[in-house]
Amino acid sequence: MCGIAGAISWDGRHRVEETTLRRMAARIAHRGPDGETITLLPPQPVAGRAQMGFAFRRLAVLDPDPRAMQPMRSPDGRYTIVFNGEIYNYRELQQRMPGREWRTTGDTEILLAALAAWGTDITLERLDGMFALAVWDAAEQTLLLARDRMGQKPLYFTTGDGDLAFASELGALKEWPHWDRAIDDESLAHYLRYGYVLAPRTIYRDVAQLAPGTRLIVRAGTASTAAHTLSQSSSKWFNLERDAPAELTARSPKETREVIESAVRSQLVSDVPLGVFLSGGIDSSIVALAARRANGVAGATKTFSIGFDDPRYDESSYAEAVAKHLGTEHQTFRVTPDIAADLPKLASVFGEPFGDSSALPTHWLSQQTRKHVTVALSGDGGDELFGGYDRYRALAAPIGLLKPLAAVGRKWEAGHPKSRRTRAGRLLASAGLSVTRRYDRYISLFGPELASELMHGRPTFDATMNFAPRLYTFGGPVEAALAFDRATYLPGDLLTKVDRCSMLHALEVRSPFMSPSVLAYANSLRKSQLFAGGPKRLLREAFAKELPAEVFKRKKMGFAVPIGDWFRGPLKSLLRDHVLAASSFARSRFDMSVVERLIEEHESERRDHAQRLYALLMLELWWAGESRDRRAGRE
Repeated sequence: MCGIAGAISWDGRHRVEETTLRRMAARIAHRGPDGETITLLPPQPVAGRAQMGFAFRRLAVLDPDPRAMQPMRSPDGRYTIVFNGEIYNYRELQQRMPGREWRTTGDTEILLAALAAWGTDITLERLDGMFALAVWDAAEQTLLLARDRMGQKPLYFTTGDGDLAFASELGALKEWPHWDRAIDDESLAHYLRYGYVLAPRTIYRDVAQLAPGTRLIVRAGTASTAAHTLSQSSSKWFNLERDAPAELTARSPKETREVIESAVRSQLVSDVPLGVFLSGGIDSSIVALAARRANGVAGATKTFSIGFDDPRYDESSYAEAVAKHLGTEHQTFRVTPDIAADLPKLASVFGEPFGDSSALPTHWLSQQTRKHVTVALSGDGGDELFGGYDRYRALAAPIGLLKPLAAVGRKWEAGHPKSRRTRAGRLLASAGLSVTRRYDRYISLFGPELASELMHGRPTFDATMNFAPRLYTFGGPVEAALAFDRATYLPGDLLTKVDRCSMLHALEVRSPFMSPSVLAYANSLRKSQLFAGGPKRLLREAFAKELPAEVFKRKKMGFAVPIGDWFRGPLKSLLRDHVLAASSFARSRFDMSVVERLIEEHESERRDHAQRLYALLMLELWWAGESRDRRAGRE
């Protein structure tokens, strides 16, 4: 696990400078506190040849020996790799290449040898892991960029006239001077609608994310292509939806248990202390159970949770009950956060607006957990794979006859997001809408009408335009919603949140539900297998006998904080000072009468706009950092 960055110049007009690479590395130093390497190939520009530069920050998890430091070169000097992530099946790959002498005991050398021996396509398909990688082929003068199936590890890039730069985080790319930092309006609209910017886009017009499961091979003459065009024309080496089955396949509790336990076992490989995030919910409890079983000894598994004073958001007692049942070494953290100081830190590490307020507890949990271990397993992805969200069951509900109650629903949904009345209101308010529009309503931060009103009447981005084809492919709204979330919300929001918040503290977080075998298994499931007899039927049948009954009976709480209450109290001034400032981003782009209305309605408790206001505040905090960077660049 680490942070990577680099740049290539094809013709010498934009020479790759060591000082620039060092500044890029400094921006991602939090991702790798165990060492830094800067490499130029060749060290000095050579006429007619590209110059490739790498910056690497190491978090030593496998093989901490200095010989495993990156960038790593193949024995013949042809290939050079920088790689962020972990390959869990690297020992299996090693066995497929007998007769070699290995200099290290980690995964990087094996990954590099596999790419050289088998080529890109075969190697990527064989990998079980999370990764973002860059490989320079000195013979062919090509650069390979690739990202794991679900986008657990980030990779951003920007192209110019004869150059390309890439990095694990947007902050590092801000040290590469050869790009225009203009804002992408469509990305801004997507952010308002859903709270994040979906790959391949970023908030910047000239910077792209490599989409999950995508590879890109860059050659001389292609680097001048616009960033988004280049990303969209890159090839998908993995398609999550390609194996959608035509018929229902029987699934047993034993099969479910085996595929998940195998994934957890494979991700326990580590040369540093390892633990498990435990909320006491279904997914994290299953991961903790599987880890405890694989470790075999009571107390050998460490588990960690975070608690809050507000009982509506505190799951710590449930986590402690599961930990006691399993016999893990458990710690509950109760922090007194400095929210006003933490929010700018989060805005900086994301590098663009990110509107999911659960980043705050993820940040605090990671910060405290890192004091005890270097690696943590999480239950992220279980909801999107096994049908854990209320919106899936809402899509399955026959609510057409409730259309006359839609107006009542719109009044009820204005309340506190944790209340049953509010949840019922959301369901009723969507009665009479098409399946696609219902789904959009369930996942939207700002609905299309409110977002358009905010943006002076301009139409806004609609992510659900690709929902209808999934209805046809998967045969029903529930299956289509699961597939859509796995392709959008999971990588764009949840996995992005976990990566940035954990790596801000140099904590590696692994998600066993993202294992290729678990993904393939979940992709074959249908509504009856997910919901018959209650939510997450297969997980309940597979693990209920080995976990406390409360794990499967209690209402899902979600990993949240009382941000709405804070905006009426300790964060009231912070919100107003940024969003309503004379120089705010909002004043340059939005209808301020709408912004002021949202704040007033929320403070007076007439409506709960907590998540919308959080998104607007994080937009402003990102813009404040962006403005400082731009001023510093001119000085």
